[in-house]
Amino acid sequence: MKHLVILLNFFVFGCIAQSISPSVINSGGKTSTVTINTQTVIYTDNIGEAVIGSASNSTNKLTQGFLQPDYASLNGVSITVYSANVTCADKRDGYIKVELGPYPAGTTVEYFWTPDTLCPTHDCNRIDSLSAGTFTVETKLTFPGGRKESKTSIVVISDKNGICNLKVYTGITLTGGNSKFTIDNIELYPEARVSIYNRWGVRLFESDKYNTVDNYWPVKGEKVVPGTYFYIIDAGNGKIIKSWIEVFE
Repeated sequence: MKHLVILLNFFVFGCIAQSISPSVINSGGKTSTVTINTQTVIYTDNIGEAVIGSASNSTNKLTQGFLQPDYASLNGVSITVYSANVTCADKRDGYIKVELGPYPAGTTVEYFWTPDTLCPTHDCNRIDSLSAGTFTVETKLTFPGGRKESKTSIVVISDKNGICNLKVYTGITLTGGNSKFTIDNIELYPEARVSIYNRWGVRLFESDKYNTVDNYWPVKGEKVVPGTYFYIIDAGNGKIIKSWIEVFE
């Protein structure tokens, strides 16, 4: 992956400013130096996300711009791997796509995915309906004449929004109508485990098959002091929600 860095060279002399054209000076994920008019600027870049930042000295400024998706070039053929995260932990709407630049006629292209069940025929450049997880795709090109080259990419499809169909009510009124910690649709996860902790990390409640009929928190007769508490909902298969509850008098 190559990182385009815009070098903006500012001279404060009258009202004249000079700029240097964009140039590729480093691959992503390293700390490097660049010299501008005898002045040295040290910068550090990232991999896999947009970066906007700058470093400067008295007369020069270096600004980092956008980092491209996973990119490589095999014998002059560009290979770019795009991906999208799932919208919710309980959905399968992530995807991974491999795009190739123009390649010579007669070139054979194969895609080896891990797990192999994603495309056992090795002819899929895009996989849809993915859940969160780590996947690998090896793109193999066999050029006319038999020359072979390959590029392997590891892609992480992540979940940043929790479980969509679980709605957690984080306000409890001890003397009101909403005196129970309520989780809508928890019955859809029969193996779910719910844990409640106080602000010192002491576990006050833990139970499977949570409901608001006979298995809820606060437990009937339990003395609960108004304040902030914390919960963990382990819905199974690695789907976990962590947050807080506010208990009112």
